[in-house]
Amino acid sequence: MSTYNTGQQNNVIYQADPAVIRHLHGVRDSLHQSCRPYLNHQVSVQTLDGLVHEGTLAGVDNKHLYLNVAVNGQMPRGYYNPYQPYHPHPGPGPYPGPHPGPGPYPGPPNNNVILPLVLFELLAISLL
Repeated sequence: MSTYNTGQQNNVIYQADPAVIRHLHGVRDSLHQSCRPYLNHQVSVQTLDGLVHEGTLAGVDNKHLYLNVAVNGQMPRGYYNPYQPYHPHPGPGPYPGPHPGPGPYPGPPNNNVILPLVLFELLAISLL
């Protein structure tokens, strides 16, 4: 990120406490050490918001845990499905046959997607 100094003073809205930053770095390091041995294992992940996701631990980096989850023909909210044709308006179009309505969508051939979860929003990870 770059900044341009206009000679005006910037008003800081928020600045993280150095102790919090050190703690978050420790959490990140702990998650890496805890998760690496369990790559490609079935896990259950609970977020701070109480959501629970089950899938295969596909990877972890410095910001995200990647979970391979089955979608069972229904794409999770907010996911782009390249196998679902785009129809800008309901109703008849230039192609014969009915237009697909809202879900369930056919999904990719193996019906799996990679769900990236933010490391700092994870509450618990357990083996299945």
